[in-house]
Parts: sequence; structure tokens; C-alpha cells
Amino acid sequence: MTSVLSHRLLSNGNRILIFSFLIIFSVSSCKNIRKTEKYQETEPAVVVGPKTDPTIVDTVKWDTKPSDYPPITDKPVVKPPKPRPPVTPPKPNEPDKPDEPTEILQNSYNVAIMAPFYTNKETYGQIKSKTAIKSLEFYAGAKIALDVLSKEGVNLNIHTYDTQGSTSITTSIMNRPDFFGMNLAIGPMKTETLKTAAALVKGRKTLLVSPWNPKTSITSSNPNYIQVNPSLESHCQALMRHARKNFSSHKIVLACRKDTKENNNFKYFQDENKVISRSTAAPKIPELIAEYGDDIPIQEFLQPDTTVFIIASWDEKFVSNLLRKIYSEKGHRHVVVYGMPQWIDFERIGYEYYERLNVHISNSNFMDLDDVDVQNFRRDYFNNVGAVPTKDAILGYDIMLYFGRLLKERGTNLNKFLDRENEKGLHTDFNFRGVFKAGTEDFSKAEWFENDYLNILEYKDFKFQRAD
Repeated sequence: MTSVLSHRLLSNGNRILIFSFLIIFSVSSCKNIRKTEKYQETEPAVVVGPKTDPTIVDTVKWDTKPSDYPPITDKPVVKPPKPRPPVTPPKPNEPDKPDEPTEILQNSYNVAIMAPFYTNKETYGQIKSKTAIKSLEFYAGAKIALDVLSKEGVNLNIHTYDTQGSTSITTSIMNRPDFFGMNLAIGPMKTETLKTAAALVKGRKTLLVSPWNPKTSITSSNPNYIQVNPSLESHCQALMRHARKNFSSHKIVLACRKDTKENNNFKYFQDENKVISRSTAAPKIPELIAEYGDDIPIQEFLQPDTTVFIIASWDEKFVSNLLRKIYSEKGHRHVVVYGMPQWIDFERIGYEYYERLNVHISNSNFMDLDDVDVQNFRRDYFNNVGAVPTKDAILGYDIMLYFGRLLKERGTNLNKFLDRENEKGLHTDFNFRGVFKAGTEDFSKAEWFENDYLNILEYKDFKFQRAD
């Protein structure tokens, strides 16, 4: 089996090609082709309202049955909810049953893509900004998903906005009259602009999907916020679950650098071990907190048969030194090492250590090239863009396909159904759960929603592949 995890950034020639594709493909998907100038104000094609400004990259009406579309106004067009059956009072001594969420369905849905395309800085054909390239690749992948959704009868009106990485521009975009009609917004990328966007969707009907950011400090008390990229806590929990599935807790050692905040993550591992052990009194897992250098006391932690090291560090120099030390002192004893997702991009560590120490890592992006759906996507992407899809293109495809289908099936309050709508994507699975305050007893309203699915990869046969 051949697998791929990531690719290099596109060459200059392919960057020109992808930028050309995005502009041509965006406008050609409309019924009437129109030209959008970067700095000239033009009337939007599908929105009745004020003139556009440079923060709008494009407005696309993606349709299969134009006659079925309701008019788009400054406010979302929402069908009346389905009539609910009369409520029968509970019998005496019978507890009330919680209300089931109700789908609010429409003929079509307005979706905004907000990302730092930097049309104010980048010159056509000479894209230099890495964030602009990531944004374009994400957008290109989403376009491929729209082809699939169109064939499935999903009617979406796509509006693309350039945040330019600015909180003030993000605020301006989201306070436009046409933006209040968005059912779903995807993005932005940068932390500060994402915090701004999350604050603005509070109390609105717009749901905000964050594709890139894994931080848990973006918002609070905001069930309109949906986080696709698993948090650091989720990575730690996934690694502990996999380790405990294969080994008992007394075989495990936690390790990190001294004088850093890395040992703060030990709590996630220790707490998850208690959950797995079903006991708050579960013995504490030993912790190795070491400095750089050769005086790491490995022998104190090695066991006669098998030792499992979970190294909660993403410092390449420290990890390289620790792996070398473990390998030189383990002798004939069996060792398994679990590490962080950043390890996949390390360049200074000899991969023989990965192989001989049975290295496992967590990862939110993994694509199996032998999968038929993956092959079809790669073919369609190359035919449209002329380049091999990157992980951002795959991310854009998976997110647009998942949420497009969910809009059709569940409507504008799809967040109330997330915990029951698990689905497999090309690069990961979507397995959303509500995030609640610690110690809460009220589970009727989540703080926000997070996808906590992660791939556990094993370095075997000189490549990373899914572990058993």
C-alpha cells in the first residue's frame, strides 16, 4: 500500500496555473460569465445590496435547478419549520423527554469562504505568500467538491471573501448586509481573525466552520462555532487510547523537555489514563522530564521486556537526542515510542530511529492512494488545476462535501445534529462532539463543537502508514 501525507508547495509555474484556474473556473460556473476586477467596484451577481469592495474575491451561484432557488436578500430565506405533532403531557410520575432537534430545510443555502487570499498584495501569476497559496489550494479543493454536490442536487450559493489577514476587514465583511444571509461561513485562517469571526457569529443564524485552527481558546459559550482540526488535548487523548489499547499503563513513560510548558500536557495523558482505567485512583504514569544533552536517565525507566515512551515534545533537537539515547541503551529490549504530529515534518532525525523504535504519531491529515475515492479526487483535481492536490486542497474538498451534504439533510441548524453525523473523508473522519465546561452538569448546550477523530500512524517499511 502506498500512502501520502503532504506535498511541497506548488512551483511558480503551477502557482500561475492554479491562480488562473480559480479565476476562470469561478466565473465560468455562473450562468452568465462576468469579469471581476481586483480593485474596481462591481455589482454582485446574486446579492441585492451595496456594491462590492476589494475584500470580495468572487461570488459564485452554484446551481443545478435555478428555477428552484428562492431570491437572495439581506436576510436568510428560511422555510417555515415542519409542523410538530401536538405535545402529549407526560403521565404522572413519568419524566419529561428532552426535545429532539428539528431540521429547518431550504431550497438552497448561502455559504461564505473567508481566507487570506491577499488580492491587495499578490500580483496575478506571481503568488508568493504561503498563506495565500494555502487559501487558493483550499478553495480549489472546495470547487471539486461543488461538482460532486451539484450532481447530488445540493444547491449552494458560494461567496468568497478575502480577509487579507485583517481583523478590521473581517469585521467589515461580516457586517455587510449580504453576509447576514449566510447560513454557513468557512474560515478564516489566522487566529486573531478567527476569534473576531467567532465573536461575530454569536447570536446570529450563521454557523462558523474553522478548517485550520486547533486552539481551544478561540471562543466560549458559542454553539455556532465548529472546529474541524482536533485540539492538542485530543491528540494527547488519542495517543494514550492507542497506547493503552496495546499495553498496560505500568509499561508507559511520559517524557518531555525540562523548563518548558510541555509538561503541562502530561495532565491530558494522565486524565485519559484514568478514564480508560475507569478509576480516579489509577496509579500515576511515570514522568521523565529531561534537559538537552547526554545525561538523560533512560536506564531508570527501561523495563526488562517492553517500555512505551510517549514523548510530548515537538522540539526536533530534543526529540532527536532522546531517540538516539533510547536506542543506544535499550539493548535487546522492546521499545515503542509515541510522538506528536509535528514529527512528520522533522528533517534532522535519522529515519532508522523511527523504524527501530516503532514510532507512532497522531495526525489529522492522511490519504491512502490506493483508495478509489482518493484516486478519483486526485484525477479530477489534476484535470481542473494541473497540479497534484496538497493537504489544503484535500481539506477544502472534504469540508465542503461534508457540510454541503449536511446542509441538504439537516438544514440551517445542522450543529444540533453533528454528534450523530459521523462520516469518512479522504484525509480524516468527521467525528464531532460537543465541548463542555469542566464540571458541568448541563449537557443540553455545548460550548462549541470539535472533531476529535485522529489517525494514528506507524512508521513501518520506511514510511508512515495507519497503525492497527
